[in-house]
Amino acid sequence: MIAIVLSSMRSRLIPIVLVIVALSTSMSMLLAIDRVHDATKTGFNQSLSGVDLVLGPRGSGLELVLYTVFHLGKPTNNITTTTLSDISNDPMIEWAVPVALGDSHRGFRVISTTSEYFDYVKFGGDQSIEFAQGVPFEKLHEVVIGSEVAKTLGYNLGTSLFVTHGSETLGKSHDDFAFQVSGILAPTGTPTDKAVFVSLEGYELIHLGWSNGSKAISLRDLDASTIPRDRLYPKTVTAVYLGLTSKLGLFKFIRTVNEYPDEAISAVIPGVALAELWSMVGAVDKVFQILNWLIISISLVGMVTMTLTGLDTRTREMTILRALGASPQALASLVLLETLVIGILAVTSAIGLVRLLTWAVADLLSDWIGIRTELTWLAPAEFFTLITIVVVGLVTSLIPAAMVYKRSIHRGFLN
Repeated sequence: MIAIVLSSMRSRLIPIVLVIVALSTSMSMLLAIDRVHDATKTGFNQSLSGVDLVLGPRGSGLELVLYTVFHLGKPTNNITTTTLSDISNDPMIEWAVPVALGDSHRGFRVISTTSEYFDYVKFGGDQSIEFAQGVPFEKLHEVVIGSEVAKTLGYNLGTSLFVTHGSETLGKSHDDFAFQVSGILAPTGTPTDKAVFVSLEGYELIHLGWSNGSKAISLRDLDASTIPRDRLYPKTVTAVYLGLTSKLGLFKFIRTVNEYPDEAISAVIPGVALAELWSMVGAVDKVFQILNWLIISISLVGMVTMTLTGLDTRTREMTILRALGASPQALASLVLLETLVIGILAVTSAIGLVRLLTWAVADLLSDWIGIRTELTWLAPAEFFTLITIVVVGLVTSLIPAAMVYKRSIHRGFLN
């Protein structure tokens, strides 16, 4: 019987292929949206851990986390190191790690911080940032690079590099001071892999004499070793990662920061800021899911319509089968079997497309911000969704199957 169904389908190849393509595409998009959302959410949430609060200028907490942690967007303002000192001396603060942003190197974000960054900032729950080679920066000219930076640019320990003031396309190179790679980080699957880390003092040094995007003096004319280290400590930083002595005082400390009299600052819980992001993204996901279910419904209706309109053109086929002894039940079963074959082909194609789509998005996220997402096989719930769609298709095909059965009895397909 399956050979008869396949032979019949070949005679109507184009409309059947269109139905399979529509079904498989809509099913794969339906599943891919959830998979990409969940994988991205996991990747984002695991990119930063061990940090209780991110301190920065007052404004959008989500924006602060995005440009500080994920290197998305640009800082809108800074906070003074005087404020940093006051906050760090609060008895509720166990540790404070400042970061300053703004420069880049060949498309990778430059992060100015202290060597304590590698001690306190973690990822993936409670995993420490480890060095694949070398050691943290100690001298002004030393930098630490992420694993993706080393891989993409072919850098090794001792490689010299120049930092660009601002973005790579619009900024000017700090070509009067060369940094040297002192350490290469092990892969983390987070934005850390795509970052270049320099000391706060080294970052401040290359900006000596800069005003309105241009430089008045050259470091070639200065002996950096003669400049006291404390004179190179910056007056402002972009943000500060904070660790508290006790999580119980978290919200009390946030109120203290919000009431800080000397500067407009705020403290953001990274997880809360990301929850705001997922809330916004979730609303968009729902719209796409509704659209995909609508496309699936239209495809199923189209499949039934194709079968119904094809009954008249298949009269000769049915008549021959009836003359060869096929019963009305057998003819109706052919219609159901054809629907099942279409459903199986659509599901098989959808599984392949889901893998392809999730792989493409995972690759995009990795290239864009350095987040590595885990690609897993379809979960039981996802298989159940696909099977449900096939079952619904079979139920709807009962209409043309019933018509074939009724016609084979009353007209016998022998007129």
